[in-house]
Amino acid sequence: MSLLRLLQLSDSAFPTGAYAFSDGLETLTQRGEVRTADDLTAFLRGQLTHGWGAQDAPACALAWGADPATLAEVDDLLDDLKLVAGPRAASTRVGANLRRAATHLWPERAAALPATRHHATTFGALGYALGAARTETVTAFVSGWLLGRATSATRLMKLGGLDAQRCAAQCEAAAQRCLQAALHASPDDLGGFSPLLDLAAHEQAALDQRLFQT
Repeated sequence: MSLLRLLQLSDSAFPTGAYAFSDGLETLTQRGEVRTADDLTAFLRGQLTHGWGAQDAPACALAWGADPATLAEVDDLLDDLKLVAGPRAASTRVGANLRRAATHLWPERAAALPATRHHATTFGALGYALGAARTETVTAFVSGWLLGRATSATRLMKLGGLDAQRCAAQCEAAAQRCLQAALHASPDDLGGFSPLLDLAAHEQAALDQRLFQT
């Protein structure tokens, strides 16, 4: 039953509002820097290795079963590491929406959920509260992000659903490395270096036409 709950949580249709964020992909497609399936695969791998995957995935792993002090520490780290206001605000907004939805669906489980702010920490703490194993929780979190961004690409590029899913499938090795690094991370390991992605996310707010909020 806990695995079913995780799959529900990580589904793009789950009402957290995560579908409204592209993590800078919209800016890169409008610039013409991400135009092909190969470009999209490179973007996804880059995020898993140097961007989102170096911050949110380990934060989710650290939040699983963590005490309130550790959760607060990881949330503060994410505040500091997310240099761009848009993605930082998006992370806390999705975290709040996730908590609200979980409270509606599983009130007894969610009632015991410690205080969290960001999406990653809330997902990790919620996975623990729902009885899911740590590895399964982080796997679902990584998979949800990867497939969500692939779906976003179909709205931003001349790319069909099967081609977008193929891009995600080609990121399997990067996703596995991301997962293993997250499961062995300490708070000191949270980081990442993706200046191009940060600039793209920063410029998102100034685009003339936007489908996404980041």
